[in-house]
Amino acid sequence: MVKGRWLLAVGVFAALVQGRVARGQDAALSSTDFTFTISPVVGSSTQAALSTDQLASFFSLARCACPTNIVVGLSVSDTAAPNLDGHTVDAQLEIGNDCDIVTTTACAAVGGSLTLSATQTSAMASVSTAQVFSDASGSSTCPATTTSSRLWAIVRVDGARIASEPSLAITLGGVGPSPPTAIKAISADDGLLISWTPSGDSTTLRGHQVVCSPAPVSPSAAAYDVCPAAAPDGGVGPFGTLDASLLCSGLVPEGTNSVRVHGLANGQTYQVAVVAVGIAGTPSAASAAVSGTPGPTVGFHDLYRQEGGTATGCALAGAGTSGAGLALALGALGALALRARRRTRKRSRRGGGAPGAGLLVLVGLATLSASARAQSSDAFQEQLSTPLTETRGISARAWNFELRFGPYRPDVDSEFENRGSTARPYAQVFGTSRHLMSQLELDRQISHRWGTWGVGLGVGYFHVSASALSPDLQSPSGDQTSLRLIPIALSAVYRADMLRLRYGSPVVPYAKLGFDCALWHTSDTSTSASTDGRSFGWHGAVGLSLDLSFIDRAGARDLDEDAGVNQMALFFELAHASLDNFGSSTALHVGDTTWLAGLMIEL
Repeated sequence: MVKGRWLLAVGVFAALVQGRVARGQDAALSSTDFTFTISPVVGSSTQAALSTDQLASFFSLARCACPTNIVVGLSVSDTAAPNLDGHTVDAQLEIGNDCDIVTTTACAAVGGSLTLSATQTSAMASVSTAQVFSDASGSSTCPATTTSSRLWAIVRVDGARIASEPSLAITLGGVGPSPPTAIKAISADDGLLISWTPSGDSTTLRGHQVVCSPAPVSPSAAAYDVCPAAAPDGGVGPFGTLDASLLCSGLVPEGTNSVRVHGLANGQTYQVAVVAVGIAGTPSAASAAVSGTPGPTVGFHDLYRQEGGTATGCALAGAGTSGAGLALALGALGALALRARRRTRKRSRRGGGAPGAGLLVLVGLATLSASARAQSSDAFQEQLSTPLTETRGISARAWNFELRFGPYRPDVDSEFENRGSTARPYAQVFGTSRHLMSQLELDRQISHRWGTWGVGLGVGYFHVSASALSPDLQSPSGDQTSLRLIPIALSAVYRADMLRLRYGSPVVPYAKLGFDCALWHTSDTSTSASTDGRSFGWHGAVGLSLDLSFIDRAGARDLDEDAGVNQMALFFELAHASLDNFGSSTALHVGDTTWLAGLMIEL
């Protein structure tokens, strides 16, 4: 009996030892089973974990001089977590280069320990950046030189260190990002236009801020960490201490390398520099300083008035009335287009509705070109010589929609030329080149006697901008000036399309004549005010359209049957617009003689 009890005790002891060994083997962990992160704290919010590139610049001199908190996180993977059951797992944060070597004495503990378990698979600890620096160097002095180190999580399972510990490489000390170069300051009204060449990109920089001396009346808020010891020593000039009261711009996001500074005094010379702001909020030293003197600038409308221009308009502090005119014109076109689309849908023989205008263009051109490639040369020539009435049953026609583009230069200077003046304010500010005019037009067909007669409504958009002039009226300033036109036209339209329908000619001449109202808007960055006005007048145009259905009559017929598109055509026209209030002396002359081309769709 005694011997049996002894054997039973030995068996139980052996089972316990084997179970402990088995559990110890189950809990075997390595650094790859953990995720180890450092996250900055901004205010009361913990930000996303820092990347490898960010860790290389986060612990700069500013992080030592202006202590902030970080959150160190350690979590075990889902696959390894079950192995922690029944075990005690803790991790001590240490800093140093060789803390994974058990015998090292060069590592210092940072903060408290982290505890993990099978049910608590992650833990976090808040640590001051000042503590990281002091523990790493054993000194309270902030390092001005850059050194490399590592932050470790020394993990122990049941008091025994695991085979390899997770760690993160960090860079300590230094002055953060490098300052930008090639600083330029151009005079502007009550301000300066500042530009620079950045020293980094989005992986290292959040943006830039401009500093001015003397200080502006209302300095901007610093987008970098501010404390007396954080300012990198620029070494020269008024920006050696990076005083936040000298900031004359907000944060300019990385990728934008210029800013118009406001709130300075005309006639006062300023020393200006630019500070780079790192992704973690650490500032660079100030760049090399340049000088700039704000002064009055002359925008287009200012020069126009100075030269004796007599056009009247209303000065507005907001966006002006041209936007309302554009909205009304586009609304009218939209209503007419919607009505045309509803009509087209009713005509659709398949009941699926008509696609949008852009889709019609793509589908139509693709159909025509694909079918043309499939035709022989003889078949193509046969189609070209056959009237449309013999190859198509054309459905009822009611609308024409046009996309129109062309070069444009408002004849503002003709007002001065007509009265013998040598002044040319438009050319002096914007130059003599033409710029793009974009237009939309929707025509309603009202008769098909001896061609097609219709009434059209069109709206366009034109915009030109340039540097405003300095008081010498020669050199460009740091301000921008602009002119915007929104011409709205009501036209009588005639198309000689009996040539296409009766004789098979793909080329159709047409003519237009109508009344216009051009809404104009001038503005300058030197002031929040702008000037708006209207110039009435008339326009006339002649042009030729090339019907694309001659490429493939069968494809054109299918497009008509399926989508209600009678034809698609390319066009070219010569146009003249006289927009001067019919010769009034108080109108801004914004007409032009030019050409336009585009695409016409008949529905």
